Amino acid sequence: MNAGQNSNEMNQTSVGRDLYARDLLLGYAILAPSCYNTQPWKFAADDKEIKIFADEARWLKVADADQRELYISIACALENLLIAAEHFGYSHRVSHSEDEKAVVVQIGFSGKSSTFRGQELFEAIKIRHTNRKRYQIRPIPSETLALLQDVCIEDGIMIKMAEDEETKEKMSDLVSQANALMFSNPAFRKELGHWYGQGAFGSPLLISKICQMLITQFDLGKLQAKNDSKTLMSASVLAMVCSEKNERSTQVQAGQVFERIWLKATALGISLQPMTQVLRVPDLKKEAASLFSCSDDYPQQIFRLGYA
Repeated sequence: MNAGQNSNEMNQTSVGRDLYARDLLLGYAILAPSCYNTQPWKFAADDKEIKIFADEARWLKVADADQRELYISIACALENLLIAAEHFGYSHRVSHSEDEKAVVVQIGFSGKSSTFRGQELFEAIKIRHTNRKRYQIRPIPSETLALLQDVCIEDGIMIKMAEDEETKEKMSDLVSQANALMFSNPAFRKELGHWYGQGAFGSPLLISKICQMLITQFDLGKLQAKNDSKTLMSASVLAMVCSEKNERSTQVQAGQVFERIWLKATALGISLQPMTQVLRVPDLKKEAASLFSCSDDYPQQIFRLGYA
């Protein structure tokens, strides 16, 4: 794609009136990450705005009972959309609807474009991916971590980071406990198996169906815990996005920051893997928050960083 050429074409007309422009922006939005690759979003557009809806048919009712991950996923799609809009020369306004359950945000395109998000974030959208492998035993320079911290400009949203082995070991233990609790629940295994069977993890159909059968029929908690422990301990940095409030609009802002971090990390050659198991278990969630000095705030996303 010739970005400059598309930019010139898009500036000839408003986004709402130009179907090509609108579809192009939505094409970047749907490249966002989501838990189990459920892609729990829907879009609606007219000549004034684009709306993002929560698609509750794709809500993980067992794994994500409080819908935190649902709204963070939607926020990642929103952030991609805003990054693409700014890249192509459009400004935007975002409003959060608390009383209208289905509508999360309304985006209107008008005025001069912002320059906050930067070219490197846009270029990272298409190459961002989850790296679940063990990372290199290699520290991330402090100045690089500072660049990741700098992407958060939202009031009331914080990025907490830990590099010490003690925190990693304690988090590894919490992850093992979370895996044991979740996989002991047949309803959780059925839900996870369903999405494996749908090919949500990118495996060929036959392998996906075999995985669905194994996950549904057997408690693989110990095996998953062992694998997660090894990958977690290989991380250079563990990080948490937390917030002062726990409203839906706050969760969306936290999700936007998370996606921004992921794209910035991608641009810097750093791999990232979300590790949300602990946040699905209330007691373990509190312990995780204390590890990151976040006890008085609300943990929204945990992830690991490192060089692959």
